[in-house]
Amino acid sequence: MPSLPQEAVIQGPSPVDLNTELPYQSTMKRKVRKKKKKGTITANVAGTKFEIVRLVIDEMGFMKTPDEDETSNLIWCDSAVQQEKISELQNYQRINHFPGMGEICRKDFLARNMTKMIKSRPLDYTFVPRTWIFPAEYTQFQNYVKELKKKRKQKTFIVKPANGAMGHGISLIRNGDKLPSQDHLIVQEYIEKPFLMEGYKFDLRIYILVTSCDPLKIFLYHDGLVRMGTEKYIPPNESNLTQLYMHLTNYSVNKHNERFERNETENKGSKRSIKWFTEFLQANQHDVAKFWSDISELVVKTLIVAEPHVLHAYRMCRPGQPPGSESVCFEVLGFDILLDRKLKPWLLE
Repeated sequence: MPSLPQEAVIQGPSPVDLNTELPYQSTMKRKVRKKKKKGTITANVAGTKFEIVRLVIDEMGFMKTPDEDETSNLIWCDSAVQQEKISELQNYQRINHFPGMGEICRKDFLARNMTKMIKSRPLDYTFVPRTWIFPAEYTQFQNYVKELKKKRKQKTFIVKPANGAMGHGISLIRNGDKLPSQDHLIVQEYIEKPFLMEGYKFDLRIYILVTSCDPLKIFLYHDGLVRMGTEKYIPPNESNLTQLYMHLTNYSVNKHNERFERNETENKGSKRSIKWFTEFLQANQHDVAKFWSDISELVVKTLIVAEPHVLHAYRMCRPGQPPGSESVCFEVLGFDILLDRKLKPWLLE
């Protein structure tokens, strides 16, 4: 199994979640662009609507090219890239997506692929909450609910749209009988005993960089975001299932709460840094080395799930390339991870 380096190799400003979030730091100052010199790296950012990408391009000293220029060293796109575009790239060019990476980026695809791995290697894939994909696995879910009733147990489930994002459409239920059978949903067991920070539930946004799929090369960034709920956590019961500010840690959800605390420092407020969090763990005698080892293992095993799909798609785009050739694709991925009260990491998406 591939191993991860101990230190991050992502250079320059911290990666950011382009869909919903900026880092906890204040915004970067724009540098004055210089005239192009021989050897200057060029970047085409016509495919992004996010100003943060342009800020980082300027911060790195790259030169932005006209929108119609397809010869840039770096091409950045917000959405998935057509395979024909990857096929047309020259060896000196880089684009920020791999073909086939949707196999772990979409909730329904991730759930399907993880279910296969759990069946074949149950002892290795214990970091994914029990999951069902509706409508295909509706019957299996109802059978599970019936078994719980026989044992007089009750569990909470979190229900997500199959291809949703940013917390939209998420709800909690305790009565599985009421779920519709034909809707396209992802249903997961809710982790009821999370590790709490000052009484609040939180999750971690971990950033990784994939630079190659042949062989698979992954780099883990040792910082990121701690995203906290905005209401003190109480285990789910019939009276608080709709209190999403308590149960969900999504920034896109909690930013609407009047209790959301915006702070320019990394150790206060509703969004903090993982660097600060690891210092917090160390100060409270938790095993920081094991924490990062567990995170690394989760990341590697998740990428192993995607690797066959990505490798096949990439080879179809770049036929004739010998194994180990420089990849024209790279990808920055954000892993949403929840820690339970024993500091075990669970992959949310």
